[in-house]
Amino acid sequence: MGVPDRFAIEYPRRALQLIGMLETPARENNLLGSFGLLAASAILTIPFERMRTSHFLHNNARDADLVKNLKALEKAVFLEAPFWRSEPDGGAWRQSRVVNAVDDVHGWLDQDGCDPRSEKSNTIQIRKANEVLRVLRNALAHGNIIYLDKDGQEIAGNQMVYIAFLSRYEETAEQREQAETYRVVITTEEAFLQFVKSWAEWIGSLDLDRRLGAAA
Repeated sequence: MGVPDRFAIEYPRRALQLIGMLETPARENNLLGSFGLLAASAILTIPFERMRTSHFLHNNARDADLVKNLKALEKAVFLEAPFWRSEPDGGAWRQSRVVNAVDDVHGWLDQDGCDPRSEKSNTIQIRKANEVLRVLRNALAHGNIIYLDKDGQEIAGNQMVYIAFLSRYEETAEQREQAETYRVVITTEEAFLQFVKSWAEWIGSLDLDRRLGAAA
């Protein structure tokens, strides 16, 4: 395989090909959640970092289109973001906070003393795309991922249904001194894989206008 002209765009295209080749075996072996994480660890984190102007391999002349599209995600609501290739299942996504001991899944509480997995605590409908992506990216980069069963509990041996992504939430110095609080995004393995494939396809198509111009 040749050296890519634009790694941040061509790499996700290649990864999408691999997903197409391996998704069926992953489903047949009941490994869909792990397969989604395997793909996302590369497909989300690598292009996301390369799209940032602070990255040392960033080239302003070449990558202005990437920066523009990444900035647009600061205004787009996550569930309506331009990267979705089909309408996402909004009911399969949750975002909230965990303000107590994050390693005690059964006892998780949000800032209002509610279960962060509950619909009452869910703020995904109003979250901007970049807010959700930041949680996913941080969780993948630091291994802050927990498998949950159908009841949202971490019980060894139970069938995994949900994946929880945790990112450290440090709003004030006082909060940092008193406790570790985390932003948490929870979704199903099916919904997460839909996101991963949509993200890869979107990133891979960002220089479509440039390719069409070159071919003309």
